[in-house]
Amino acid sequence: MERKVALVTGGSKGIGLALVHRWVQAGHQVITCARDAACWQTVVDRHPHLSTVDFKAVDLARPDQTQAMFEAIRADYGRLDIAVNNASPKLQSGGTFAQVAPDDLFQTLVDDLWAPARCLQHELNLMTSGSAIVNVSSINGLRPTPSAAMYSAAKHGLEGLTRSVALEAMQSGIRINSVAPGVTWTPRWEQKQHDTPTIREDVEKLVPVGRFAEPDEIAEAIEWLCSDRSRYIVGHTLVIDGGLSLK
Repeated sequence: MERKVALVTGGSKGIGLALVHRWVQAGHQVITCARDAACWQTVVDRHPHLSTVDFKAVDLARPDQTQAMFEAIRADYGRLDIAVNNASPKLQSGGTFAQVAPDDLFQTLVDDLWAPARCLQHELNLMTSGSAIVNVSSINGLRPTPSAAMYSAAKHGLEGLTRSVALEAMQSGIRINSVAPGVTWTPRWEQKQHDTPTIREDVEKLVPVGRFAEPDEIAEAIEWLCSDRSRYIVGHTLVIDGGLSLK
């Protein structure tokens, strides 16, 4: 298998970490980033084979840090073959829209639309024909989401960005797609379980298949979309939600 240079934003936990594991095992040069370097070090201590990953401590909401990361990627590798825009910090703007602080609404817009949009722009400028990008959206980018309206709006925006830029990038042979996960059992849900011990069982009752997705199930779909096996798929959103969006 050809060794590729792959970037996964938000690769220290959940879906991003599952994808990092997969691509390290495949022999690719993996680059990942997160805000918390100590968290990444804990991951490497637990999984020593991930020491080959080029980790960047970056706050993607900071344009200067994002710029510096991509300049380093260009200097060290000269290119990207694969990029997955997965990072999505803890939601700051939950609650009834009319009551949420404007600064919190803006932060969600930056975290979940502006930051991945800037990453997408940088990634395209490091890619040539045959490269692939996947944006990690959400089923909340395909349906209304009361109590998380700005998050939903940002993910709807990411869906529109994916499709629009996909048509532009395809002229250079670069494929862009997205995945829209449903409920996926990640550390964020584990934290919620501390306050609501029955949350897993309660939410699973709402999912037609009767369970959460595992991070590796989403990672597997992303890996496929980045591979030549999906070479005729462009500007598509792959919904991975156990039937939740059908209800």
